[in-house]
Amino acid sequence: MTNDTKQCITCNNSIGVMTCNGCQQIFCGKHSLEHRHQLANQLDSIMREHSSLQREFERSSKEHNLFKKIDIWEREAVTKVHIAAETARFDLQQMIDKSRDPISKTYRDIAMNLRSSREADDYSENELNRWMNQLKQLKSEVTLPLQVTLVEEEWSIIKLIKIKHSDTEKNIPVSISQDRFSKVIGSVTLDNDGLLAKHTSNDWNYEYVLGEQHYSEGRHTILFKIEQSGIPYNIFFGCISSEAIQKRISINSQFTVGWFGFNQTYQHGIRNGNPTSHGYNSNTIATNDVLYMTFDCDKKQIELFHEDTNKRHILTVNTDKAPLPWQLLMMLTDKDDCVRILSPPKLHSMNKIQTDSSIERKT
Repeated sequence: MTNDTKQCITCNNSIGVMTCNGCQQIFCGKHSLEHRHQLANQLDSIMREHSSLQREFERSSKEHNLFKKIDIWEREAVTKVHIAAETARFDLQQMIDKSRDPISKTYRDIAMNLRSSREADDYSENELNRWMNQLKQLKSEVTLPLQVTLVEEEWSIIKLIKIKHSDTEKNIPVSISQDRFSKVIGSVTLDNDGLLAKHTSNDWNYEYVLGEQHYSEGRHTILFKIEQSGIPYNIFFGCISSEAIQKRISINSQFTVGWFGFNQTYQHGIRNGNPTSHGYNSNTIATNDVLYMTFDCDKKQIELFHEDTNKRHILTVNTDKAPLPWQLLMMLTDKDDCVRILSPPKLHSMNKIQTDSSIERKT
């Protein structure tokens, strides 16, 4: 071995036969193969690291935290769009119904006059001509288009809030009793063992329902839920003397006292449609409202309490015209009108009735 001979960097013994172009080290034949094997292992490790980094890169691009925020925004935006659409539909229907209220009232008034005149057999050519002219006028009003437009807002609603009265105390009658619907005069079906009554006629027609109980003394309250009501509200709640059951049932009878639609009260055949005199406004009653009707036999009066408005109305009953015992009398008018008698609730305020400015009295 001469002084110019270079040795293997690994074993330091054998004569070096190969110089690595990368590290510039000299290896013998055996260790040159080992060195190449080490380099191959390092390359495999780098490739694995590359693949792992690539997968992490691709996954991170899909899992960016803003994607979750965008998804949340999308869901909330879709919900707000649905709410805005439903609100627009509801507002449009309210405008349509409000615009039709005067026409609907006129229709009902004409129908009432026609029915009353037919029942009383009291009409002439003058009345017929007047009713025909009223119908022609209504026909022209019905064809008029509703003046409304659809407006696109230039701003977005972030949150929708609603103001609701938080009062928990209400003037609620006492002595809740369980009555049932028992007798039907007309196109009404009874269900739920007499607790549900539904108007089944295809036409606007007076259909009567009588309660099962007879009330001759004490104070008794029945709870009703208006499960379905036409617009405007047009259901009669009242009492009728049991003596009239074998006779002709009618809200115009002297045996009947109660509250009807069109802001009307009936007392022994006398109809009063002036809410300023009796304080009863039937337009505040609608589907899903709860009413309390009380027979106060001792005071000879009946009461109607509207849970939503927290108002109580009173009508005096002349027992000379409507002798005790009394029965519940209900009249359904519109197709699909539906009323349910509710079971007595457990209410902490049922042991007291406040007699304040919310009470409307008619003597």
